[in-house]
Amino acid sequence: MTTTDPLRIQEQHVLAIRTLNDVVNERRYDDMDELFAPGFVDNNPAWSVRDVAELKKLLAEAHAAMAFTSHHDLIYPAGDDKVVIHITFTGRFVKDFLGQRATGEPITWTSIEVFRFEHGRIAERWVQADTAGLLRQLGVPLP
Repeated sequence: MTTTDPLRIQEQHVLAIRTLNDVVNERRYDDMDELFAPGFVDNNPAWSVRDVAELKKLLAEAHAAMAFTSHHDLIYPAGDDKVVIHITFTGRFVKDFLGQRATGEPITWTSIEVFRFEHGRIAERWVQADTAGLLRQLGVPLP
């Protein structure tokens, strides 16, 4: 059943983001398909991901290397079609990644992300993450 109640729609969007967090943390990447709209666009300056399939591949590689989980510290509806979240990622650098040898050391970084919904599914995402801080922890040389 489709609703037109703006508050109910916002609740559904927040629930979708909570579900996405669970799916990603549990490494159930194929379950991401039902959460994303066809033509999903990822706006992340750290990488170029063209669709959900590439996002799933990148997440799987990152999970294998950094054994991380994410926790949403804040989740806010932003109008009728957006949700803004603040995420903290924690893990351990356990497998070589980005040309760097695994150290076994703990890692942590944060991100602020905005998700835009179309017809109840994630159509677009904007990411502003502490990528430089993460890369420093991995030992990637920065300019």
